[in-house]
Amino acid sequence: MKFRALLLVAIVVALAAPIAAQSESADPQKSKAAPKSQPPMIFYLAKGEDDACGPGCGEWIAAEGQIAADTAQRMRTFLTRLGKRKLPIFFHSPGGNGTTSRAMGRLLHEREMTAGVFETIPVGCVGASEQTCRDLKQSGQVLPSTLRNMAGCNSACVFALIGAKVRLVPPGARLGVHSAKVTVPWAQARKIGYSDRQIVSFEKTSLEHHNGQARRYVQEMTSDVRLFDLASKVPHESIHYLSRDQIVAFGIDGREFSESRWIAAEFLPRQLWGMKYFIEAPGQDRKELHTSVIRLECGDVARTKAIYYRGSGAGEAGTGQRTIKLAAGAESAALTKYSYSSDVVGWIEAGTSYSQWYAYIKYDFFDTAATKGVVEIVESESTNTPPRIIRLSTAGLSQAIATMRQRCNGG
Repeated sequence: MKFRALLLVAIVVALAAPIAAQSESADPQKSKAAPKSQPPMIFYLAKGEDDACGPGCGEWIAAEGQIAADTAQRMRTFLTRLGKRKLPIFFHSPGGNGTTSRAMGRLLHEREMTAGVFETIPVGCVGASEQTCRDLKQSGQVLPSTLRNMAGCNSACVFALIGAKVRLVPPGARLGVHSAKVTVPWAQARKIGYSDRQIVSFEKTSLEHHNGQARRYVQEMTSDVRLFDLASKVPHESIHYLSRDQIVAFGIDGREFSESRWIAAEFLPRQLWGMKYFIEAPGQDRKELHTSVIRLECGDVARTKAIYYRGSGAGEAGTGQRTIKLAAGAESAALTKYSYSSDVVGWIEAGTSYSQWYAYIKYDFFDTAATKGVVEIVESESTNTPPRIIRLSTAGLSQAIATMRQRCNGG
């Protein structure tokens, strides 16, 4: 009994994985959850422009870092200080302690909160050192910030997320899952005098107990139990990123259409891109959901290079007669398909094939789109069928184009 009591105090149920890299060459299917020390999760208030975090929402709680044993209690303390204010909480986390994550989820559930997956970028952190930025986040101030949809909520973080009443997983964000791992202090157990067989047996029993609790928790949080069943089949050393179809089917975020704001940021050194992510349902049955992207790159003084990464649905007809253009009011710009065949673009969505279309478009076109409040992707298969039109918001577009004009032209 003494041995069992000691181990129950020291046992760690690990559910941690690296935040998904947003790199051109990333292949989520092959990503490994290599151990990496991460700072413990911190919570702070962030404030953006009007509607930065949704209609009528300009302030939110940022939650980023590793979930540790005391994270749930620190989260409860933080929320208590807010009183009756009901702000959304946005996670960017590699995961961590599985038991703690469920306590966090129950706290979100109890308070009927909204939770999402976004990375918060405080203005004061731009160009600052990592330590200076962390000190700023822990200062207790409300930090002027922007939000990025390219964020990660992996492993234990997913269990915290699903406790919320409303869950927001924007296109471009990634949810990674894998099985749990029970860590027992072997050296301590051996010192007490227990054999390796007894320790292994205890680990197995503890893992079974944890998995039973985790499965029931998923059901309690009104998510599909297939989420747990899938995670439990993924080796702890690997990670599986949920497809948009799985995110919807498992009841995590049921929206079949959602879109990110337009942003401009340096995703690679000296590589400024404007980005717009959105979910569409290509294919004949229009039921298969995929993430597509419009990416703006530096062109020349008057133009930007626009690339449309179009997710390809199963059973789609050939693209020989397909034409695609961007439209804003009476103005339009025809896109040209790259000559190479469709390819899997890992930095957007695992396992999805993409065709890529491009055009050099005047900045003025996007100025017009911003004033109209909408930019359209108009896709035609033939003259005998009506075009398919995807209408996208221009929220954030003016700021993104202004940044690109300045940076791309040496400003």
